[in-house]
Amino acid sequence: MRLNILRQDAENTVLAPLRTHGWDATIEREDQEGDGQLVIVAARRDATRRAALLYSSGTDNRIYKRLETEVDVILFRGQPYMVQSFTAGVTKPVKALDDFHLILVDWNRETSDTLGIAQVLNEGPTEAILEPRRFLSETPIDAIWARLSQLRSATLARKMIAQRALVERVTLDANDIASKGEGVAFAVRNAIDYFAPKETHNVSQRVLNLYYGSLSFAFAELLASPKGSRTLAELEGATKQGHGLYTLDGLKEGVADFTVGALKSGFFARWAKALSADPIVAVDQKPKKPEDLAALPAHSWFTLEQLFARIPELADIYVDVFDGSPAWLRAVYHQASNARPGLHASGQKPTASYVLLIDGSGRLKAEDVQAFPGPLREITQVASGSNANHFRVAVDHPDASFWYEVLPLHRSPFERSALTLPLYGTLQDYRATCVVILYALSILVRYRPGLWRRIQEGDLDHFRALIETFLTIVERMLPQQFLETIIGQPISVHQPGSFFS
Repeated sequence: MRLNILRQDAENTVLAPLRTHGWDATIEREDQEGDGQLVIVAARRDATRRAALLYSSGTDNRIYKRLETEVDVILFRGQPYMVQSFTAGVTKPVKALDDFHLILVDWNRETSDTLGIAQVLNEGPTEAILEPRRFLSETPIDAIWARLSQLRSATLARKMIAQRALVERVTLDANDIASKGEGVAFAVRNAIDYFAPKETHNVSQRVLNLYYGSLSFAFAELLASPKGSRTLAELEGATKQGHGLYTLDGLKEGVADFTVGALKSGFFARWAKALSADPIVAVDQKPKKPEDLAALPAHSWFTLEQLFARIPELADIYVDVFDGSPAWLRAVYHQASNARPGLHASGQKPTASYVLLIDGSGRLKAEDVQAFPGPLREITQVASGSNANHFRVAVDHPDASFWYEVLPLHRSPFERSALTLPLYGTLQDYRATCVVILYALSILVRYRPGLWRRIQEGDLDHFRALIETFLTIVERMLPQQFLETIIGQPISVHQPGSFFS
C-alpha cells in the first residue's frame, strides 16, 4: 500500500516534471524496507541524476546512509520529523518532496548548454518611486489628460518636482525647482496643443503633430526628473545640434527598408542617456548612401519594418503587411513546468521560474529568442497546438520574488505582457521606439511627397492602414507613459467595475 502511494507521489511530483523538462526519468528500484523507498533515475544529454524517495522522514539512519551512496538527493514525503536525528552523519542533501522543483531547477541549470543565455539588462541604480497612482474613469485616456493638464500650471509643476526630489532623495534649491517647474509647464502645454483631437487632422498632420508633441513630452520628462536638466535652455541647446536621428533610403526603395539611425549628438542622444545606464549604439555622422549602412556598427540603425516589429499592439496588421519576424514575444507563466503555487515545504522561494514566450506569428525560431533581454536560459520550443510558436525558458530571479520583476516587460491595455528586442543596443523604452517611428514618418511627410502620396492613395495604401493603426496606439499609449515618467509614478487606470484599464 505504501509503495503504491510512493509511486503515485513520485509520478506526480518528480517524474512528470522531469519529463516536462526533457529528462528521461523512471523508477529504478523499489524497496519495502522501513516504511518503503524508491530510487529514481533521470538522464538528460550526457548527465544522470538519482533521487531516493522515502515514505517519511522518520526512516532508520542505516537506510539514509545506504541511499546516500546511490543517489544525489534524498526526498521524503510529508512533514519533517526529527530530520537531524534520523540523518546524522548523512552528507547528501535531504529535502521534502514538495521542494523537488528547486532541485529540478538546479539539475536543469547544471545540464543546460549555452543556448539562451542572453544578456542581463542593466537598468542602472535603483531609485525610490512613489506608489502607483490609481485613476478610476469610464474613459481612461480622459483621466490621463486631466492629470497632464494640471501640469500646465507652473505652480503645480513645481510642487510635483519638489515631491519627486523628496522621494528620490535629490537636493534641489528653490531656483532649480522654479526653473524646472516653468520648463515642465511650458513643455506640457506644447505637447497638449500638438496632441489635439485627431478628428480635425488628416494623417499627414497627425504624424507631424504627434512627433512634435512627443518631443515636447520628452522635454518635460527630462526637466521633471530631479537629476535631469535644470532649464529649458539646456535642452534647447541640445536640439540646436539636431534631432539626433537620421533617415536614409534602404537598398530597396520603399517604406519597409526606409532606415532610421542614431547619432551621437542632438536631442535623441541626450534623451537616450537619461533613459539607459549604458550608451546607445550610434554614429558620428549620417552615411551618404544605402551601401554605407553595412559598414556601420550593428544595431546603430533599423529599417521601418524592424521598428514596427517592436510595437506589440500592431501584431496582426504587422504580419499582414510585412514578411519579417516580429521583435516581441508574449510572456506568460508556464504553470505545468513550475512547482505548485505557494511556498515550498522549506519556506524557500524558487530562484528561477519557467515562462512561456509566445510568438503568435509563428515566424520566430528558438535561436532568435537568444537575442531577447533578460536572464533567459534553457530555451526549448514546445508544442503549441496552433500556428503560434511557444518557447519555454527558465528565468533566473535569485534576488526577486517573481520572474516578471527581472524582465523589461511592456504592458498596455492592448498587450498585457510583452518582451521586446532593445532599440539601438540598449533602449527598452516603448515611447522611445514610438518617437523614432514618428520621426521617420515625419520625414516621409515633409521630404518624400512622392512616396507619401503612394502610401496615402496609391499602390502602398496597405502601409496607410498600418500607420493609422500605429497613430491610434500612440494617441492612447504615449500620454500615459509620459505622464508616468514626468511625475515619477506608475499609473493604474481602471473603468468602474473592472480591474483593467
